[in-house]
Amino acid sequence: MLGFRRVLAALAVSSAIAGLGAAPALASNNPHDRQLQQLPPPFTQPMCGPAIGDVTLSIDPGTFRAATKTFTLQDGTTKIQFNGYARQIVQGNGKTLELNVSGPGTIFIAPGGAFITAIGEGHLFYAGPVDTPQQGLFLYTGHVTLALINTAQYGPIFVVSSHTGNVTDVCALLR
Repeated sequence: MLGFRRVLAALAVSSAIAGLGAAPALASNNPHDRQLQQLPPPFTQPMCGPAIGDVTLSIDPGTFRAATKTFTLQDGTTKIQFNGYARQIVQGNGKTLELNVSGPGTIFIAPGGAFITAIGEGHLFYAGPVDTPQQGLFLYTGHVTLALINTAQYGPIFVVSSHTGNVTDVCALLR
């Protein structure tokens, strides 16, 4: 399940989030410090329910260009910006979908290391694991705010706390 948490985080914000626990250590006052992100591994789970069965999520390695810039704000808050391009591949129920999930996104972390919020703009792919409040697969276009919650099965995960713009139920596209 630890692997799923890493994949979920990576998919939640521009498909390219590095570990939140290490984010304060990456902080710098130079906004030009750009770090390329690693391609998250494929993940399979029945996120759309038993009627569809297992769904595999992966990022197209041929088009993946994600990078972060880390800033320290005047109040000590760490701001991590995600930019680049990613194409999400969703396979399930005999179908394959390719989705533009190219943020950008921003994460804010308090000076003590506590997560504050995450913001997604543009295209954000949300993967909600089985048995969580927002189970399923959704493509948001517009402005999305994410909050961190703790779950018994997965530990901390992102959930969508507000959004504007369009929402596409990716599970419905797989039916």
